[in-house]
Formats: sequence, C-alpha cells, structure tokens
Amino acid sequence: MSTLALLSLLVPALQPSLAQPMGPWLDEALPLASDAPVRVAGACAQGYLSGGIQLKPAPQLYDIWFEDRVWGRPEAIEVITRTAEEMAWLLPGADPIIVGDISTRYGGELKGHLTHRSGIDLDISVYWLGGMTYKGDYPKASPMNLDLEANWLLIKSLMDTGLVERILLDQRNIDRIKQYAIDSGSLDPKEAERMFPNPKSRDRFKTGVVHHARDHQEHLHIRVLCRMGS
Repeated sequence: MSTLALLSLLVPALQPSLAQPMGPWLDEALPLASDAPVRVAGACAQGYLSGGIQLKPAPQLYDIWFEDRVWGRPEAIEVITRTAEEMAWLLPGADPIIVGDISTRYGGELKGHLTHRSGIDLDISVYWLGGMTYKGDYPKASPMNLDLEANWLLIKSLMDTGLVERILLDQRNIDRIKQYAIDSGSLDPKEAERMFPNPKSRDRFKTGVVHHARDHQEHLHIRVLCRMGS
C-alpha cells in the first residue's frame, strides 16, 4: 500500500478548502474562536518530549530534512500529515513541502533553536515561484520570489487542522501573502487583519495567528495546540 493510501486511512478525508465560505471558516479555524477540545500550547509539557512520535518518510507528500530531529507530539505529526496531504491535492504540480526541525526523540535543547524542545514547534519551508521548495538557503530568497497562492493555501491548510496556535514568518512575506488573500477575494480586509495582525497593534496576540519573526524568510515556524488531557 502506498504511503498516500495509508495516510488516507489514518487521516480523516479532507474537503476541498476553497469550497468553504471564508467567514465561517475563519471563525472555526482561529483557536480563540473555536470550541475544539484543545488547550493553549503553553499548558503543554515544556522542555522535554514524552511519548513522542517520529515523522515517517512520505516522499509523495513531504521531504524530511533531518530524520533524527522530527520527533513530535501526536498533534504536531497530525498537522504535518494533514497539511501535506491537502497541499498535494490542491497543488499537485508543486514540490512536496520540506519539513525541518520539530524536536529530538526526548526533546530538550536543540542546537540552533530557542524552542523545538517539546515536540510542539515545527518548521516548514515556504514555496518559491512555480510551487518550488528548497532545502537550505535559497539563493534567490526574496519576498518578490514567493509563490503567493501556494503560501496562502499552505497557511490556510495549516489552520484547517484546528490545531495551530501560531505561525511565525518574516513580516515582508506576511505583507505580500496577506495582500494576496485580500486581492484574490479569499479574505476581506477585516478577516485578513484578524489572521495577519498589524505588527504594531497592541492587540495582535489576542486573535492574530501569523506574526513576524526574524530569520524566518525561508520557512514558517508553527506552534501547535495540545488536545485536552493529552
């Protein structure tokens, strides 16, 4: 059985993202507006990983950078597999997403990161023009070389899981993706502001999801939520 077929048995069938009305979708997707049985990631065990799962190879869906650094909580693994499956369906001609660091097997300090200690933080590559993903430093890395449609669909697919608390990305990338979501009619300006808050807003962390972080031009950093009682 192929990896894609196996994942289809493990992951609930996904409806086409673009078939959902954006207003109701936004209300359901944003954690603070959701009744899903999750708690904020800050309540998860911090500094170590217990009962972690190693992300298994699935080259049709995603490319793993370092196999010994992709251990995570079940919620993190679910976010990756569901998002990768949806992106493969939405953009079959695009490259598979690249999964960077999550955590080591038992968590704890991970070289090069202040987080990634508890299996709830994960890095995923951005898409460059033509739906291309790239391991390592991309020589043409620039906000002007982003594939705006692919990156917007990636962020939306992540939010569709209902298990994402926050996404970190360079503000220059955020600004272009936010404007694309408005121009394409996917979000109205009010909805866009709710998801991509003004970085100068005092209330940006109350409802906003996608926030600026330095050194995050070539990848998104995603913090997942933990299910109640897990």
